[in-house]
Amino acid sequence: MCMNWKVLLGIGVVILLAYLFVPNIASYTWVLLVLACPLSMMLMMAGMNHGNDKSEKVFVCPECNLEYKDAEWAKKCAAWCKENHSCNLEIIEHAVKK
Repeated sequence: MCMNWKVLLGIGVVILLAYLFVPNIASYTWVLLVLACPLSMMLMMAGMNHGNDKSEKVFVCPECNLEYKDAEWAKKCAAWCKENHSCNLEIIEHAVKK
């Protein structure tokens, strides 16, 4: 739910500060109210890092760009792809699933 009490409180504080310090801009507070949900969703996604955990090291096959947790599988994949110009199902089953 994007209309959390913290979001509404933050919007209220921003509107109050706008009326106090920048009265000309304060007339555009409707924009802030319209963008409240999308802005809170973007901040939430940024805080969650979009669900991607890129701290894990992966090894990429330079031929087909599949990612592997183990460097040996990436080397085997690269050798197979380069030699046969195709993918080997026994090798790619060890690829990282996205």
